[in-house]
Amino acid sequence: MSFASLQSSRPRPSKAAALIAVSTGCLLGAVIAADAATAATGDLIQKPGAAGCVSTFGACSPGKALDDVQEITVSPDGRSAYAASPGSDAVAVFDRAPDGTLTQKPGTAGCVSDDGSGPCADGTALDSPASVTVSPDGRSAYAASAASGAVAVFDRAADGTLTQKPGTAGCISDTGAGGCADGRALAFAVSVTVTPDGRSAYAASLVSGAVAVFDRAADGTLAQKPGTAGCISDTGAGPCADGSALDAANSVTVSPDGRSAYAASPGSDAVAVFDRAPDGTLAQKPGAAGCISETGAGGCADGRALDGAFSVTVGPDGNSAYVSSRASDAVAVFDRAPTGTLTQKPGTAGCNSDTGAGGCADGTALDGVVSVMVSPDGRSAYVSSNVSQAVAVFDRAANGTLAQKTGTAGCISDTGAGGCADGRALVGARSVTVSPDGRSTYVASRGSDAVAVFDREPLPAPRPDPPQPRPPVAPDTTRPLLSGLSLSPARFRAAAKGPSTVARVGSRVSYRLSEPATVRFRIERALPGRRARGRCLKPMRSNRRGKRCTRHITLRGAFTHSGKTGQNTLTFRGRLRGRKLRRGRYRLRAIATDRAGNKSRPRHSRFRIVRP
Repeated sequence: MSFASLQSSRPRPSKAAALIAVSTGCLLGAVIAADAATAATGDLIQKPGAAGCVSTFGACSPGKALDDVQEITVSPDGRSAYAASPGSDAVAVFDRAPDGTLTQKPGTAGCVSDDGSGPCADGTALDSPASVTVSPDGRSAYAASAASGAVAVFDRAADGTLTQKPGTAGCISDTGAGGCADGRALAFAVSVTVTPDGRSAYAASLVSGAVAVFDRAADGTLAQKPGTAGCISDTGAGPCADGSALDAANSVTVSPDGRSAYAASPGSDAVAVFDRAPDGTLAQKPGAAGCISETGAGGCADGRALDGAFSVTVGPDGNSAYVSSRASDAVAVFDRAPTGTLTQKPGTAGCNSDTGAGGCADGTALDGVVSVMVSPDGRSAYVSSNVSQAVAVFDRAANGTLAQKTGTAGCISDTGAGGCADGRALVGARSVTVSPDGRSTYVASRGSDAVAVFDREPLPAPRPDPPQPRPPVAPDTTRPLLSGLSLSPARFRAAAKGPSTVARVGSRVSYRLSEPATVRFRIERALPGRRARGRCLKPMRSNRRGKRCTRHITLRGAFTHSGKTGQNTLTFRGRLRGRKLRRGRYRLRAIATDRAGNKSRPRHSRFRIVRP
């Protein structure tokens, strides 16, 4: 099964035909500039002249390593863009100007390829990269490489330059080949995404019919979760957790709140729905809530316009999800509940198709829909269609409904066909993305070996309200709530040297807070005592007949921890004031103090220091 047979259903136009289309499009610069004067929110205007596209040929800005370019993404800081190019076995690297213009970095900094050709920096596990993404912190980039069956791992510098991590940290492959770490469920990996909290990454694998699950370290390194937690596949092969509606899994995305993940599977004509745990583990929702398919097959809920479901995205507000369906020539529209469950909108609001078939709203330039992207302001959606050679433009309502813009504002195609505005470098339009500032849109076009560049009309800036007197702020008198204090293990050895906390060995202290606060920890030693005068006192001759009890003596010294809302952890080494605790029984006492000075009730947890 080849990359072409799995990823492309139509013959690619010749470069000569694409060159004619690109050259002809240059004559339209004056018309495009005139249209910009009347643009409405969300409208796209292709940049004039060579700035309107970057390509290996034609009347575009010159580029390299862009053969069969399949996906384009913009870094969270908006200063860089990266393109995955299966034909070049490379990831191309661009600087992005404040006005959205792309300029490929010079020399080998402009691309990383599987063999260093281009000329590019020499990389590994980059045979036919199909997807590239940047972590939310902007410090890492990842490429899913189909023919390598791998995810390649890069460090990203402040200027956007990519450097592949050395050794096995630089890639994880399905068999460990190519000097990569050994992974699984990565055969023909075609999509990779990083969670909003930056702690997990997921890869969709076409041939494995699976989603692979990785933990992401602070330095960007990926480690696949052990056992069946490391992947979910359509048949449980891998070995993976057994899932459904994952045949030829092609795309995976995570909701903005980080609580859900979704995979589009053209082999199942479905979108699969997963709950995401705080540690990044995925669990498919049970029963029909776990997937929605074109016919309801596979135990899924019954959906529409999902034939050849190809990619899935979630709106920035987290209330809607959209699935591009290549064989349905449509975009399916879903409401997303706080639990992550998807429900397709009823009637024509539930989908937009190229002909209105399937009970969908009637759209245009949607033949061979490949990807869909929602703008950061949530006001627009853009759909790339490789057969229509176009990008379709939709207004998005507050409830997530899509309405295609009217007239030529509703789409831009490579020849202006289909009642669209006339564009350039859109042959085989494959992927569409919007910059984080919402002012630019980019389309990766395989047939044009190009990235098309558009200005997006942003939402008009509201007039500032006149300054209002600030109401008096009521003093904060609510004490923080500290709960769930525990040590694991509760029996451990004290470290021979070093600080009290921040260590690799010792006991893990866990607690929860209702608000950010500084937690002060004291150590109380447990000693035998005798009950006298209503108290537990030191054993003496005078109280020797008293009932046995345990008294707690507070030791000198303390240590603190800056806690955040929710679960917190730190490591206690069994040391205090530079000395290790003696063998015996103790109690950890914790009090939280918030910014207003309110203190929580004290909480205790017992532990024992054992003989070294």
